[in-house]
Amino acid sequence: MHENTEHHEEHRGRPHHMERSERREHRKERRQHHHEESEERGHRHHASWHLTDEDGHQRRGRRERVERGMLRYLLLDALRDGPKHGYETIRWLEEQTYGRYAPSPGTVYPTLQLLEDQGLILAQRADEKNIYQLSEAGQKELEAHADFTQEFWQRNGRPVPPPAMQLETEFVNEDLQDLQRTVEKGVSMLKDQQSLLALRQVLERSKNEIRGLLTGDTVPQQPHPGRSQRPGREIEEAIARLFAPEDDALRQTTERAREQGLPSIQISPLQGKLLQVLAKACQARKILEIGALAGYSGIWLARSLPADGRLITLEIDEKHANVVRESFRQAQVEDRTEVRVGPALETLPQLVEEGPFDLIFIDADKDAYPQYLTWAIRLARPGSIIVADNCVLGGDGLGSVQESTVNQRGTGARAYNQMASSDPALYSIALPISSGMTVAVVGAKTEAASETK
Repeated sequence: MHENTEHHEEHRGRPHHMERSERREHRKERRQHHHEESEERGHRHHASWHLTDEDGHQRRGRRERVERGMLRYLLLDALRDGPKHGYETIRWLEEQTYGRYAPSPGTVYPTLQLLEDQGLILAQRADEKNIYQLSEAGQKELEAHADFTQEFWQRNGRPVPPPAMQLETEFVNEDLQDLQRTVEKGVSMLKDQQSLLALRQVLERSKNEIRGLLTGDTVPQQPHPGRSQRPGREIEEAIARLFAPEDDALRQTTERAREQGLPSIQISPLQGKLLQVLAKACQARKILEIGALAGYSGIWLARSLPADGRLITLEIDEKHANVVRESFRQAQVEDRTEVRVGPALETLPQLVEEGPFDLIFIDADKDAYPQYLTWAIRLARPGSIIVADNCVLGGDGLGSVQESTVNQRGTGARAYNQMASSDPALYSIALPISSGMTVAVVGAKTEAASETK
């Protein structure tokens, strides 16, 4: 047996219930062992961990921007790997690029439809989803443009981590298993519902912090001299518990989204309460929501309406729309809500005759945010409030559009914030709540101002 394998087997045999100090020493020894091995191998793998740009300069973690014409070939490449539905192609591209490229549904679904219209892919309905697969014509198209995809994957293919990173990954997996055992033990020991709810809140908080770390949406809080600090997220949660407690309908909506495989990216309770306060402030009777997910934000908005009020929410995916309708039914707001299915940029022109809307909430594909703002202004009245989520993004949503090289999502948010902050018809501010919300009050609008947007 190889010496390194023996070393690993020796340590894997150690008991899982080590004391924390003993585990630290244990891992310190393993790190030293791997470091010595890396020195002996001359760090052969180290260079492969770094991503390089066209000039050969090393870079790490920066999101890739891809021209729309390139997306068609990447989607064909994803389907060459096997049949997938729309969200699976997005996840596949994100995984294969190690998180550097994740196109939005608003660009993927129209491109898939175009590829189907051109006969390059085939679509089959299954479980209320379109499952796409590569056609013979699509295979030929992909082969004819192999140089395009080859260049992309040379720059963005999944890197191979060096031994030290592999070791840290082992540690993460060990910690995850240890956490699972601890939670399972805790569940068996806790006897009342309140304690179990508190445990779930701890897990949810940890999950959100991990997600923020992975996506770069969270910014470490800098300590203030002479003042004891609580993390910003903890303060938000304390405010939410006091001012925005969730009820069963809201919690069930989050669980329903998870059960249906939807991403856990709904707004926070604090953001939901802010939307309610804003809706009440402008005496909203007609609300438009662009992007529904599972209906969580829609419930907060619908509950702010009077009995004869109306919420229209736009959702691109029929399956998601059905989840939203069920969420509204469970929350008993179906009498004042309507879900319309289709790409938002195709649906918005149809709403001109139904406006103006008193409050418009934008939480959809980020690259289309500037276009959504244009339509929001057109569909609003003086005094209407326009709110957009995910507009700070740990700082990526601030600054000039030219500076936005961090990720594709930040580009749309930056362009949106530039428009919102510079339009003389808007009174706007960005708020660092969760991943950030930009709030704008519509002032006097002119025909020319709307046309130039």
